[in-house]
Amino acid sequence: MGAGFTIEIPYDQMVLLVMGLFMFVGATRGLRREFVTSCVLIALLAFLVKPELAAPVVEYVGRFIRLVLAFIQGRGNLDLTKLLERYNAIELPFDANNPYLFLIIVLVGFAVLSYGTSGAAKGISALGRILGGLLGLFNGFMIISLIKEYVIKYLQRSAPELAVAAPPSQVSVAVRGLPPEGLLGGASQQIVLVLLVLVAGMLVIGVVVTKRKT
Repeated sequence: MGAGFTIEIPYDQMVLLVMGLFMFVGATRGLRREFVTSCVLIALLAFLVKPELAAPVVEYVGRFIRLVLAFIQGRGNLDLTKLLERYNAIELPFDANNPYLFLIIVLVGFAVLSYGTSGAAKGISALGRILGGLLGLFNGFMIISLIKEYVIKYLQRSAPELAVAAPPSQVSVAVRGLPPEGLLGGASQQIVLVLLVLVAGMLVIGVVVTKRKT
């Protein structure tokens, strides 16, 4: 096995890459969709500035999740005493004192739903696409910045000794299991073949659907 090595990705370059991707997607989605996304991200920013605003929401959601889990663990048993025991025994990775993991889940879930379930909109003017691209640029910056801040705040609340320390200037990510073969060697060849088959299949389906419509 060869010696390991480190791939350094400057944070600024990663932010620019994400912003460019969201700008392109924003131009295809248009101004209206990007504006709605921007409003939600600004609301999540308010939770970062004023975490006490998120505390009651996280408290109610945590209670509901614990109640549902306690009910499932009891397999529908309605004995209130045992239900309360299971409820009190359940611990969640977030609470009102440290709501940042919950906010990370909400942010990532919202981003996936917002950008993953809506295709390219039709009937968008050129101005709408330009403004949508600009808002997409803003939304990409907001998403990656909020994730960074939420993670730092979560770690600081989880480990009190980190709360007095400055935010880390570097974050290391280790990637294991890199194949020693080239692009078309080993498992990579199978992956490429599968992707080519999927692309060919999509093209065939597209041609068939187009012929049926005509």
